[in-house]
Amino acid sequence: MRRVSPALFIVLLLAASASAETASQVFKQVSPSVVVVLTYNAAGKATELGSGVKLPDGSVATNCHVLKDGTTYRVRYRDKVYPASLDKADWNRDVCSLSVPGLPAPPVVLGSTKTLQVGASVYAIGTPEGLQRTLSEGIVSSLRPVDGGSYIQTT
Repeated sequence: MRRVSPALFIVLLLAASASAETASQVFKQVSPSVVVVLTYNAAGKATELGSGVKLPDGSVATNCHVLKDGTTYRVRYRDKVYPASLDKADWNRDVCSLSVPGLPAPPVVLGSTKTLQVGASVYAIGTPEGLQRTLSEGIVSSLRPVDGGSYIQTT
């Protein structure tokens, strides 16, 4: 199984970093909303593993490349596995959402790029190489305007 390191979740975790003072506080606030996304091919073989985060609307956001070659998806949360289905996909921006009925993870609190500044600390919680709930730290190195918002470039 190929394991993928996430990049998407820095964007989703900004609100928590703004309201917390330390990386430990961010981790404590946000990690309960982070899940593992598993992708299976038509033969039922696991092909990809990535991270996801539960959004306020109940869906799980992940990178589309984690889902790319899959026909079946599952989400693992606290050692329990839940069936998932592709809900929305923006393949050009590599952002997808999954519907995961019954997932008990609390939704993450989203931030806004309108108050974000270059140099601000950002944190990502993901599953690099299958190692769940791993914390990384960086800074906002640039805000790149796009239709409907901004891309957040980070170190």
